[in-house]
Amino acid sequence: MKVSFLDLHATYRELRSELNDAYQKVMDSGWYILSRELEMFENDFARYCGTKHCIGVGNGLDALCLILRGYGIGPGDEVVVPANTYIATWLAVSHTGAKPVPAEPDQATYNISHDAVKEAVSERTRAILPVHLYGLPADMDPLLAVSREHGLKVIEDASQAHGAKYKNRQVGMLGDAAGFSFYPGKNLGGFGDGGAVVTDDDALAEKIRLLRNYGSRAKYQNEIKGLNSRLDPLQAAFLSVKLRYLDQWNDRRRELAKQYLSELKVCRA
Repeated sequence: MKVSFLDLHATYRELRSELNDAYQKVMDSGWYILSRELEMFENDFARYCGTKHCIGVGNGLDALCLILRGYGIGPGDEVVVPANTYIATWLAVSHTGAKPVPAEPDQATYNISHDAVKEAVSERTRAILPVHLYGLPADMDPLLAVSREHGLKVIEDASQAHGAKYKNRQVGMLGDAAGFSFYPGKNLGGFGDGGAVVTDDDALAEKIRLLRNYGSRAKYQNEIKGLNSRLDPLQAAFLSVKLRYLDQWNDRRRELAKQYLSELKVCRA
């Protein structure tokens, strides 16, 4: 799929030497699944997000699905989701057999409204799944208060929000776990599909590492019913390079956004 809304080719030209070195390192290693390059990226991205764990997975949808499965959420359960979001948020819930329950957005931000979440919570609710839409963090503190009141998990869909902050805290460290996408058009994008789960929950991290790899820690020893959803080491190596520039690129996006907003105000005047 061609991504035309970002000048990815320009980015590639700027980083060509570093990306070529990353490619050659993976090719020379002979390890193309669950390699040291993947572990290095997982450590770097966990550190960046301020979490204990990062588990690289196949894509952003899988990241959310695996979190839900890791928490045992499935048929008969409900998960409160934004009415205004990309379909992957809802699909993650429905793929587990649970029911997505929509909550309307706050008209000021278009992110999920905590008042609407309160109304959507029922006896079957197991989790709240806020989305940081277009990089704007959802208002997390009121959502966390609702979760504590009802004993619910809070799972961040941070697929569009790499490097965003809420009250000086990185998204990804605000709830119980978060799912990220590394689709090429994201702020931190690979050269193909990819995703990750970040969390401080040791038990969840261990469960997801099993689930992403056929339920196995050792070859031919399958402990649970898992699937094949592993972040490719080549993509991990590319992402490690690009992660070093993420804050710089985000700052540039903010500068351009301010310029657009300023010019639009002039036009309206």
